[in-house]
Amino acid sequence: MTCSSTITIGGYPLDVMRRTYTVWHHFRPEDRIIRSRKRGQRNPHLQGVPTDPLEFHQLELDFAYSVCADVLRRRLGFAGFTLATLEKEYRRYYEAVCQCSGRLFFTGDPEAAAARADAFRAATLDDWLEALKETVNTSMSRVRRNSREVAEPANILVNIITGSDEPGVSELRAHHGLLGFPCSSLDQMAVALLEVTPGNAVCEQEVSMFVRYQGDTTFDDMRLRTACREPQRQTGSCQDVSMSKGNQDNMSFDDI
Repeated sequence: MTCSSTITIGGYPLDVMRRTYTVWHHFRPEDRIIRSRKRGQRNPHLQGVPTDPLEFHQLELDFAYSVCADVLRRRLGFAGFTLATLEKEYRRYYEAVCQCSGRLFFTGDPEAAAARADAFRAATLDDWLEALKETVNTSMSRVRRNSREVAEPANILVNIITGSDEPGVSELRAHHGLLGFPCSSLDQMAVALLEVTPGNAVCEQEVSMFVRYQGDTTFDDMRLRTACREPQRQTGSCQDVSMSKGNQDNMSFDDI
């Protein structure tokens, strides 16, 4: 089994780290939570929904760093990542890509690739953000497309965002999971996703697999303070709980 850690914005995957992970620098130790939920409540982008109906009500624990979108947006802003800097990165990316002729970096069927290239040249950042909103709202992703969980998107910009094509120039390659969106850096992609995400939405880095299977001790101090034991194969009577190092329910935006 390959362990992975996924950063999500409002439940949508921003980036995945496999085999090992580092905590994204915008998360803090006080953001840690341990959450009990039913397997039927899994995020389909992460763990996948169980196929056996008998498993739907079984409990399991999530270990994650968790804040609301408004807090993450503010932290990114303090670090210098805003809509204005996203616009600058988009412009640099766009100009570098459009120096190429023909089908740009798009592959596959020549006619379809040419159509994607034309759409790329014509789109503004506002167009991309609108397409990104549709991408999130329809739970479209490259992984779900490749596994045929969802149909090919009709919107050509959504098709590009969730496709596998990306520039061949190393300086333009994405450091995030949305390979076709016209920005390279992880932080600026987070800014873009936050533009189409409600302020009270949950943003997390989920590290459960490393805690369960690789002996990660990051959450041990919190686990010792709870009387709720991690469920095994049976359903239990333990109520769903969410525990955090800090008191996240009473978090003040001034205390970030």
